[in-house]
Amino acid sequence: MSAAATNFWLLTAPFSVLAFLAAGGATGLLLAGAAVAGLAGRWRLARGLAGIGVGVPALYGIALVLVGFATPERTVPVGRGKAMCEIDCHLVYSVVRARLEAAPGGAGHVVRLVTRFDETTIAPWRGNPPLTPNPRWVELIDERGRRFAPATSDWQKALSAPLRPGESYETDLAFRVPKDAEGLRLLVTESFWPTRLLLGHENAPFAGRAFLALPF
Repeated sequence: MSAAATNFWLLTAPFSVLAFLAAGGATGLLLAGAAVAGLAGRWRLARGLAGIGVGVPALYGIALVLVGFATPERTVPVGRGKAMCEIDCHLVYSVVRARLEAAPGGAGHVVRLVTRFDETTIAPWRGNPPLTPNPRWVELIDERGRRFAPATSDWQKALSAPLRPGESYETDLAFRVPKDAEGLRLLVTESFWPTRLLLGHENAPFAGRAFLALPF
């Protein structure tokens, strides 16, 4: 299945990571230069470098928030996928099946999720070694914003299985939700906390996320 959305918006993952590293590196160099200038007794230069060193992360933080506000919420239709960018390749997630089961106090939803390593997105020099996905988080969200985590924990190990280009596997995700839950969508995203600091990532502050529609 082709991808209709990714976990990034406006920026690509390589550019976003480079921007983060550049901001962090520039801040470190400027503050180190300020310390050296201070030790040499050049206080005006030290204050200037320190001011710029503090300003770089402040500007980056402003950009992070602004890009987050610009990132819309998206819903990927059934039959299409959501790509998770792993810097030099994409893992595409798509829902192929969902069923309802009776459960005490609510309804049981079993969603079959396909994880596919899109071989068309790899760099020519990458080769065929396996890729182990970054830690994932999945949950159902209804139209009222209520969130429902999987009923079991075995999915975490399943979604961390390595893949080679072109390979795929299926994972059944079981949820228990109230009977009044409507408009359910599936969120598959990264639980790796540094993604909150990446420009354009759906986990960044105030950013909208890409959800997968369910065939109910």
